[in-house]
Amino acid sequence: MTENQNKPTHILYVEDDVGLARLFQKKLERAGYTVDLVYDGETGLNQIKEHLYDLVALDFKLPGQDGLEILHKLGDSPHPPIIMVTGTGNEKTAVEAMKLGASDYIVKDPDGAYLDLMPSTIQQVLSRQQLIAERAQAVAALEKRNQKLALLNEAGQALTSIFDLEQIMAQLLQALIDLTDADGSSVWLWVPMSQAMLECRAIFHYQQTPPLLGARIAVGEGVAGWVAQHNQPAIVPDAAADPRFAHRIDHSTGFHTHSLMAVPLRLGDGLIGVIEVVNKREGSFDADDLAFTQTLAASAAIAIHNANLVEALHQRTQDLEARKNELDAFAHTVAHDLQNPLALITGYAEVLVETDFSLTEEEKIKSLTHILENTRKMSNIIDELLLLATVRREDMAIAPVDMARTIKEARRRLSHIIEKSNAVLTIPATWPQAMGYAPWVEAAWVNYLSNALRYGGIPPIIEVGSFIQPDGMICFWVRDQGPGIPQEQQARLFQPFEQVNKIRAKGHGLGLSIVRRIIEKLGGQVGLHSEVGAGATFWFTLPPAGEEVSSF
Repeated sequence: MTENQNKPTHILYVEDDVGLARLFQKKLERAGYTVDLVYDGETGLNQIKEHLYDLVALDFKLPGQDGLEILHKLGDSPHPPIIMVTGTGNEKTAVEAMKLGASDYIVKDPDGAYLDLMPSTIQQVLSRQQLIAERAQAVAALEKRNQKLALLNEAGQALTSIFDLEQIMAQLLQALIDLTDADGSSVWLWVPMSQAMLECRAIFHYQQTPPLLGARIAVGEGVAGWVAQHNQPAIVPDAAADPRFAHRIDHSTGFHTHSLMAVPLRLGDGLIGVIEVVNKREGSFDADDLAFTQTLAASAAIAIHNANLVEALHQRTQDLEARKNELDAFAHTVAHDLQNPLALITGYAEVLVETDFSLTEEEKIKSLTHILENTRKMSNIIDELLLLATVRREDMAIAPVDMARTIKEARRRLSHIIEKSNAVLTIPATWPQAMGYAPWVEAAWVNYLSNALRYGGIPPIIEVGSFIQPDGMICFWVRDQGPGIPQEQQARLFQPFEQVNKIRAKGHGLGLSIVRRIIEKLGGQVGLHSEVGAGATFWFTLPPAGEEVSSF
């Protein structure tokens, strides 16, 4: 037996002499081998083809077909090493047998001494065979490693030449699987503006891709969270037995993780995420897999960072273009919106200066009232412009908003219009509490209410309310009984500086644009429902904060 074998070496002896065959069997079994005997060539050939023997001893002269014919029929097909047993004077047969693929030969002498040589000959053949197998394995391993190095080089070059994050992810996932012979791979990156949570940004599996895209785990949770926390790789040969493994993910997705390996995505001294491969197809993840994955991770981290920079630059360019277009519209709108009240103020002021002595007291008061009203319009326009600039540049702390107090303050700011128009406002006693920034939310209410007061009928009849949407967001709304807004104009109402028509956008076009900016920055949306002749309902949504707050 060889040193590496735990079970006896299994030998087949094809010999037509039953006595010699059994003597051979006993001799080798005493040496620790297991020996099967066959007494003719045809049965011997079938046994060789059908069974996995470690070695075959093949007599030359056999009934039916001789040893050379058997070797010829075996040809290049896989078969165990064969020792040809020939009679004295048949050296040419032995040479021919070696040409046909025999591993060695032994000459059968009349006194049976060859049986004493057989164990050492078998051991030599098996040792040579083991060396050949080991050499072949080493060559195959070297070729496979070279292939993976070439793949690693190709993948690294491809990653650093791509600037689209989605393409980078697809390339990275496939390269990870090819390099590690894993069934699946995934990429986890920090949640934006946070280094406390990881989010699955890309995932692929050959057979069953688990629904993990967009899933989040906390730092320290699961193997990927552990890697992010300690900034070092982890190889887990048995996921079920590893305390770091997050079983809840498999339970929630129906996936079964056998083994996995996770590697940090490092950029300089920092960490941007984790890459993970699961379920090695054969064996366990090893040091070579780790080395390949870490090398690929270095290229991937740079590629992801570059893609983010390109995307940020692209977004910045778009923002600048939008800002330029907005500034053009801004200049036009400001000039138009301030020009009208300023012209009226100038006109009434000239009347007062030039014809002061001929005007009655009532006419003077009327002129001064018009001047005051248009001054307020200009002040409101300037306030809205200042608010718009504030929304652009500030990131405010979001907190629960006392909506009852906010509505009360909005009503106070509009009290002169409410009194002058004899408006009827219906406001609920309680409000659901939402997250936001109170001064901005107040500005949104002022805009919606001022629109309703201006266009909500004569006198304006206005209802204000809220409800919780199925997605959990809170919808706040203002409903009037005015003439309504045509469908084709509704989509344009919230566009920056858009003058929709003189009925609904009389005065200036900044208000609704500001509301949209405010609410979107607070994580909500804006919109309206309206039919011509049936009034309009303007609404905005905010994230919920908890329990209701009573009105004052």
